Amino acid sequence: MPFTQGPWEMYDGKPTFRWHFDSLTALLVAMPFSPEELDKAYQEVVLRNPYIDRELFMGEHLGSEHFWVGIQPFLLHRGYRLRPRYDPQWVPPWLRGPEINQNILTFEESLILGKGEDLLDAVRVSDGLKVVFKRVSTRSPEIIIAQYLSSPDLRSDPRNHTVPILDILPLPDDDAHALLVMPQLIGFNQVPFRRLGEMTDALHQYFEGLEFLHEHNIAHRDACYFNLMMDGSKVVPRGVHFIESDTHDGLVRRLEWNDRTSVGPVPYYIIDFGLSVMFPKGRKRQSRGPYGQDRSVPEHKHEEPHDPFKVDIYQLGRVIFKMIQEYDGLEPLLGIATAMTRQDPEHRISLRDALDQLDRIPKKKLKRRVWKRTCPIETRISIRFCGGSTKSRF
Repeated sequence: MPFTQGPWEMYDGKPTFRWHFDSLTALLVAMPFSPEELDKAYQEVVLRNPYIDRELFMGEHLGSEHFWVGIQPFLLHRGYRLRPRYDPQWVPPWLRGPEINQNILTFEESLILGKGEDLLDAVRVSDGLKVVFKRVSTRSPEIIIAQYLSSPDLRSDPRNHTVPILDILPLPDDDAHALLVMPQLIGFNQVPFRRLGEMTDALHQYFEGLEFLHEHNIAHRDACYFNLMMDGSKVVPRGVHFIESDTHDGLVRRLEWNDRTSVGPVPYYIIDFGLSVMFPKGRKRQSRGPYGQDRSVPEHKHEEPHDPFKVDIYQLGRVIFKMIQEYDGLEPLLGIATAMTRQDPEHRISLRDALDQLDRIPKKKLKRRVWKRTCPIETRISIRFCGGSTKSRF
């Protein structure tokens, strides 16, 4: 479906890129192929791969991609460049001639949104920093919490391990939403841990970060696996593709990476405050739902209000259990995980006590190797260390 917007106008005192563009018409003009030639080529493609979407092959944007194409000029004006696919004048490389290239999956630009319609990556033009946009409701407490945690005073606190908010962009013609701009991070377990000390370093930052939130009366309420990230700039210096996170370029499923120990210290971050609550000082700190990623939380099985700060501790403890199951050599963390996930919230260990227990692990033991157990075949990818020849699979 063509995507149109109105003419240029002023927005918030600044020129805003609003224009009229019929993407499908422009695409047909730019391509040297007739509809009949395109249709024939597509029929040949689906004989080999029936899962290739027709609109994708024809070079059309799909679903929520129209939103990002529509605001691409605005974002570029504000200093952020989206990937080429989201340029309003984009023509897919497999249709640029002189012949149709039917192997569209060999092009990075064939990758469509896979992380939800409200997330997309970009590059900050001024310095080349990779960033991620998150579209959020202006009525959501997430914006208020994000601004508060990224205020100069709180950002200067070394215990603040929440994702930095680099910018907040109001959207033209949309008072209901804004874009949070954050650095692009990678999952904390994106590449394997190699030593017990690498894992305890990550946990130390997560415990400290969660304790910092609680001191400021913020309950995360989804302190779970997919909301724990790390700055991968030194661990994976070539970067990770936003859509295909087991690749550098979105195509070749192989990552070159460094041991954390060899490039540390590695910063770890807590992300996603969409379910978070910030309690006014003096108010009783209780809440009900909604649920986060972990549906095993004992408090969520009852309708009574509960202490969400205790839930945060339980959720993070469950992440530790997951890691113990995934790695050989993390058994020294079992006692902490057990104490954090007790069924009775009042009997769960505090984050301060969890930090103390981490610090009591002997330094000699922290140097011990840990080994990631075999993963399902669909998640195994080739890995090699940067500057070395060692290879492993996980």
